[in-house]
Amino acid sequence: MKISLNKEEYSKFAELLHVKEQNICAAEIYNEYLLNHYNDITSANDENDFFAKFLDALEIEKNDKEFSEINNVCHLDKITKLSIEDFQKDPYFQAIKNINAKEGNWQFLRLQYNAFEGFVSDELIINHKTYSEHTPLSYFEKDFVYPAVIENDSIWMSVIPHEINTMKEHIKTAHGRVLVLGLGLGYYLYHISNKKDVTEIDVVEIDPRVISLFNKHLKDKFPNIKKINIINEDGIKYLKNNKKKYDYIFSDIWHNVGDGEELYLKIKPFENIYENTEFSYWIETSIIAMLRRQTLTVIEEQLNGLKEEEYLKARNINDEIINRIYFYLKNATIDSYDKLHDLLSDNSLKEMAKQLFKV
Repeated sequence: MKISLNKEEYSKFAELLHVKEQNICAAEIYNEYLLNHYNDITSANDENDFFAKFLDALEIEKNDKEFSEINNVCHLDKITKLSIEDFQKDPYFQAIKNINAKEGNWQFLRLQYNAFEGFVSDELIINHKTYSEHTPLSYFEKDFVYPAVIENDSIWMSVIPHEINTMKEHIKTAHGRVLVLGLGLGYYLYHISNKKDVTEIDVVEIDPRVISLFNKHLKDKFPNIKKINIINEDGIKYLKNNKKKYDYIFSDIWHNVGDGEELYLKIKPFENIYENTEFSYWIETSIIAMLRRQTLTVIEEQLNGLKEEEYLKARNINDEIINRIYFYLKNATIDSYDKLHDLLSDNSLKEMAKQLFKV
């Protein structure tokens, strides 16, 4: 990789690295709250009061210089009070509200967010000039009950505000003959099957227990179940062997960015094979944000003189992805800040994602 930046451009690049570190620090603050302090707040007059109590729970001084800098970049103070009614009126919620069931080690039941319990409610919001990341944190003023499946006391699947909000665009854009990778609790499937412009749906699900749960307890709640065909198979293997043509393919076979990035990068290359098919991915913005951080890491390492042999070994999937990014960019020339900034754009990273794990 050939990198040639003048002093002013290098200063701008250093600011991108600084923003990356602030993004990571903000994520750590959110994680600390969500893991250890999510029920510490029991009342709040408004969003500003909630934010003040959020800081108190984490023992952070509002005027702390380090926190103020993180907040200026990632806007942790932008917290939203949500309306329970906006989610309870969802047709899927109405359809399954009376289901209680058990399937082996799985139990279909109701869990809840307590009043004033903070939670992530939507996809990351990216500032495409600075590449800062804002995580939407929200709360309800009353207890919010939602459907979930637990296995051995661990939540396996759930339909929460984050799930609902991050599905909206994918529901809106689904059309024609649709392939869905991942069945889950059928929230996405329910909504797209009710669309007139969706004519046929194949759902590929690897876990037979998920299919059994759906067939026994959810299937009869779907008014357009005749559109739906469920296939018990690994999603990536299905994409490799399938000869059927689809208008739209939606992938949702991961729980979060941690387990999702590798799967996303292994599915993305199929866009080069499935011509005239629109691909869509759950939480793609968050996955691309992670890929951006990793790309910045590679560029920084190259400016610091890291040798190629260091990219021949990997201790984990994060190392493996960074190594692949290095070899993808090995012959690239970055001779201006504009080129560097464009390399980090969503479109550029999505194109790179198609090549890192070629089929």
